Amino acid sequence: AYRNKKLLVDFDEKNLSSVVEGEVNKLNKIVNINLIVIRLKDTKKLTNELQKYLINLNKKVLIISDNELKFSKNFIYRIVKIDEKFLYYFNNDIQYGAKFILKRLMDIFISLTLLVLMTPLLFFISILIIYHGSTPFIIKQSRVGLHGKKFNMFKFKTMFNNSHNKRSDLKILNQKSGPLFKIDEDPRIIKQLLFLRRYSLDELPQLWNVVKGEMSLVGPRPLFEEDNEYFDKNYMRRLNVLPGMTGLLQINERNTDDFSIWYKYDIEYIENWNLYLDIKILFKTFRALNRDDTSGK
Repeated sequence: AYRNKKLLVDFDEKNLSSVVEGEVNKLNKIVNINLIVIRLKDTKKLTNELQKYLINLNKKVLIISDNELKFSKNFIYRIVKIDEKFLYYFNNDIQYGAKFILKRLMDIFISLTLLVLMTPLLFFISILIIYHGSTPFIIKQSRVGLHGKKFNMFKFKTMFNNSHNKRSDLKILNQKSGPLFKIDEDPRIIKQLLFLRRYSLDELPQLWNVVKGEMSLVGPRPLFEEDNEYFDKNYMRRLNVLPGMTGLLQINERNTDDFSIWYKYDIEYIENWNLYLDIKILFKTFRALNRDDTSGK
């Protein structure tokens, strides 16, 4: 009664797996799904493949069944019986609870500290960008964040106006796969500001995104909304963690031209996330900044 219903699908329970995966994957790319409700009448056991899929979704799932269901031993859930109906609820969201609160506190403390300490540097960069005729010196780009929610990501402006709109015109020169976009000697970049991109100084305004809770210091890089078309059912899981300023990719192969490498490191981070991993990535990021990267992403 209190939910904003996004989709209602009638299905044959014999095709449960294909219907759930197909419809959820399709909807997950365009809206923020908070809860998935599955109403069953005849089914007595979910396939192992469907159980694995629902767990990896990292969404809240409620199954209402006329029968008591059997799950694999590794399937964690809560069960309530109401009016001869069995209600199974599970929430496998990765970042929640005490660990997530600690992550947010760490993000806020470090980000605010860096913003204060680097105020002179931020002011210098702003003046430099204005001097080279690029205004506004900070731009906002619409990116996809936690659970598919769109937000405005801040960056120092290092490109000429309407650079993102020119991606389609320059697509033939793109050297990366999937949603990645990189061109040697990219004509959209203001040459005098190239060093800002090399050392990722253009990303510093995202510290404010971190303070606001739209991003984290560590996590998969936020991509554009149109890039969702490249996501399969497994990669959609990247939307279930806060996007970050740095991550496993940035400390290992930040210059890669292969989107499958992004996929590998993002999934590895999601499946192994903990506070210690975040701290380790932060320390290793400083060494990685010496690697040249002038990506248009």
